[in-house]
This record gives sequence, C-alpha cells and structure tokens, in this order.
Amino acid sequence: MADFIFPCSQCGQHIQYDDAYVGYQINCPTCQAAIIVPAAPASEPAGKSGGGGGLRVALVSLAVVMVCAGLGFGGWHFYSQHKAKQAAQGNPAALVPAPSSDATIQALVILSKVHAAYTNLTSVKADGTVTLFLDLSNLTTADVNPNLPADAKNANRHPPGMPRTITNLTEISIRQAQSNLYCFSGEAVSKIDRMTLSNTFAFWSSGKGRFMFTDSHQRAMSATYMQMPDVNPDNDPSAQFKKMQHLFDDPSQLTKLIKDLGQTDDETVNGKDCYTLTAKVLGQKVKVWVDKTSYLIPQWQITLGGAISDADVDDAFALFSAIATNLPPAQLDVIKVQVKKMTPVMKKIRGTIASTTRSIEINPAFYADDFNYPVPPGVRLVRLPGGAATPRATSAEARQRNACINNLRQLDAAKNQWALEKSKKAGDDVTEADIKPYLKLDAAGNLPKCPGGGKYTLGKVGENPTCSIAGHALP
Repeated sequence: MADFIFPCSQCGQHIQYDDAYVGYQINCPTCQAAIIVPAAPASEPAGKSGGGGGLRVALVSLAVVMVCAGLGFGGWHFYSQHKAKQAAQGNPAALVPAPSSDATIQALVILSKVHAAYTNLTSVKADGTVTLFLDLSNLTTADVNPNLPADAKNANRHPPGMPRTITNLTEISIRQAQSNLYCFSGEAVSKIDRMTLSNTFAFWSSGKGRFMFTDSHQRAMSATYMQMPDVNPDNDPSAQFKKMQHLFDDPSQLTKLIKDLGQTDDETVNGKDCYTLTAKVLGQKVKVWVDKTSYLIPQWQITLGGAISDADVDDAFALFSAIATNLPPAQLDVIKVQVKKMTPVMKKIRGTIASTTRSIEINPAFYADDFNYPVPPGVRLVRLPGGAATPRATSAEARQRNACINNLRQLDAAKNQWALEKSKKAGDDVTEADIKPYLKLDAAGNLPKCPGGGKYTLGKVGENPTCSIAGHALP
C-alpha cells in the first residue's frame, strides 16, 4: 500500500491518504465536507500514487462475489478469514518509513522552534475542528477479552453491543490566559453505527471556581450546569501539563515516545505554508503541520492501526511514572501488564483522529469575564461537594446521597441508550429487563441499588429515574 494525494472537491485542500482507504467516506480536515476517497490516477506508477490499490479492490470485490455465488457460505467464510488475517497484520496506512538522518535533524530543528513558540505564549484564542473515524468491524470477542479460551463459543465473532463504526465531528473554541483562567467549549456530533448523538459542552474558570456545562440534546431537561470541586495543586491539570513539558525539554526523553521522526514534503493549511513532520507514537502514525512563519501547529493527524511493541509500552510508562507521582510503582506495573495484553487489538483498528485550527490569536488581551461561558437561561447551577462555595461533604449521609445520584445517572444513561437503539419515544414504558444490557450489574444480576435503602422508580422515556429518599435526586 502507498500514500497518494487528492484534492477536496469542496475547498481544494490536498489530502494525503493510503490507498487502503479507497472507497471509504472521510471528512476533509479543512472544510469537513464528506468525501469518498477516490482511487489514484491509473497513469501514475503504483509505487507512488497507489493507483493499483483501487484496481486491486475492484478485482478482489468481483472475485468475492463470484466465489460467494459459486460456493455459497463456504466462499464467504474463506474471504472473512482472509480479511481478518489482513487486519491482524496491522494497518498499512499507519506505517512510517524510516527517515534519513538529514530528515530527522531538520525535524528536530523545527520542533525546537515549535517548543519556543508555545513556551512564549501567555494567552491564546483559537477555533477549530476535531474529527474522528473508527472502524472496529475487525474486532472479535477474543480480541477484547484476551483471557477467553481459544475454543470458546463465538470467540471469533464481533463482540455483542460493540459498534462497528464510530465517527465524530467536534467544533471547538479555546480561550486560555493563565493556568486558572480558561474556557474550552464545543459542539459535538457523533454517529455510532446508525445512531446519531449530539452534545454541547464547556469547561471554564474565570477565577471564581471551576465549572462545567453539558447538554446531550437527547431529551428535554438534559442540560447540566455544575461547579466542580477544588483541586489539589499537585493534581491540577495545568501542573501536570507543565511536568509533561519538562519531559520534552530533554531530547533523550523525546525519542523514547516519538520514533522515526522526520521532515516530509511542505504543504498548505488554511492558506498558510507549512512544514510537515511524520513520526510513530506508540506505533501509530502521527503527522504534524507546522506554520513556517509562527511555528504553531494548525493541523495534526493520527492514523490508527499500527503495531505497539512491549518496548513502546515500557517507554511510555517510564515517561508516565515521572508525571503520575501519586501512583505507586507496583500499581503502575499491574496496569502496564494489562495494557500489554490489549496492544494486539490496536493492529485491527482502522481510523484517523485529526485536528485543524481555522483561526488562532497569539497573546490577545483578556478580561476575567471573557472566560465565562454563556449558560442558557433557566439551567440551575449545582455545586458539587468540595466546590468553592460549598463545604466539603464528608458525612455518611452525604456519601450515600452522592452514590445514589451516581446510580441514578447510570440508570438514566441506560434508559436513553435503550430508547435510542429501539427507536422509542417520550412517554414509552421502560422495564428493568430493557436496560439491564446497558448497565454493570451486581453478582446476582441486579440493577444498582440505593446505598441508603431507597427504592428506585425508572420512569418513562424522557423522565428522570427517581429514588424514594428525599434529596436523592438528579439535578
């Protein structure tokens, strides 16, 4: 398989994809238009354009149809096994050729200027788009449960309840000045197989506490507006980010995580001339566009499906242990063992994650009120225990209430998922049997119970589940 470049039919942006994606629908990283990846021109050498990929796909498809018609189920089973074998070998589009020494040196020079550009930022305002496409159709029950016996029934089938494809388009807006002044908001639309979900979200702090707003748009009164608990300075996200930044000051640390780094062809993003860099991070292909003038990053893309080695995991955990100082080494070792068991699954996943920034302002002047998010009128503020305006709740009664509310959230989410999948409408009845497949049950197979002894009522579609104990209620 080989990379080839084709223009977006809407905005003309040049897009680079492997010929393994011929026939797939993707979103243009610039204008987000839905595009079907075309076959490369047949007149170009296959080694450069991937033109043979489109012909190969057509021939294979024709052969499959003929075999299935002639041999019935046996022919289809053979093809399915062949496809699964190809998936297990990893995604050709995630491969990164070993760069020349000159390409690596040039990439490191560019990254040093990127580091300087971001280090000198005191404030930033940006808008952009993040897109995600995941193809999980090659995964089996044995992949997601590596402890399953090899001869287990249905081990080679797709896991029940797991989607085959997931797409997401998120429009984001970022404003940040100091570590305690920020606003991150967005509108997300996800498609999980045939089910479409939308969500509005925001996280912000204007110096008067940390707040969160979400609205799933799936039913009436679904908006949530909360003041988050205060954070320990050692666990503050900005402090963790600074620790991570220091790791990348040392090139020897950088090369543990980023491998096969090299400069590739220059390209244009949003009318700006950019350098491009490619590398492997935990076995996945990463491509970064760097503005030649500002040395900021207007676009990046991750191509999934690369193989992750045990050495990749060891290097990543070595870096992570320097940041997660609150986790004991023994606990990290246990997590690392579990991660290594799951790494073979990554080779069977196909997809991309991409981010494009349309506009960015460097070091703009901000006022504290600029970081407040415009919460819609009528949405009530809920202050969580530990919030700045509320004393920390430590009583047994408060813990029971919080645990019960968490159970109610799980029941509500299960109702919503069941209603969406079964095309139910507001007012339809819901039973425990309906939502059990969407919940984590206890050892006896029962739904979560109120720790204070209250009785749950599920309610109809569009209604909140309730508890019989006063105060145990969803906001």
